[in-house]
Amino acid sequence: MLTTKELRKLEPKKLLEELEKAKKELFKIKFEVENGQSKSHHLIGKHRKYIARIKTILNQQQS
Repeated sequence: MLTTKELRKLEPKKLLEELEKAKKELFKIKFEVENGQSKSHHLIGKHRKYIARIKTILNQQQS
């Protein structure tokens, strides 16, 4: 995961790619937790916040 400063330096196309990658990772983590393969519940919230950061930066860049 990139820091907020690093995300702000990216162009919108790269941000969209990072967003898709984060969404896939979140899905994977949720799946593993639900099936009992992983006990990393804290990563779900972490990835949700990361996705929200990316979306916020995208919205700010569009304005």
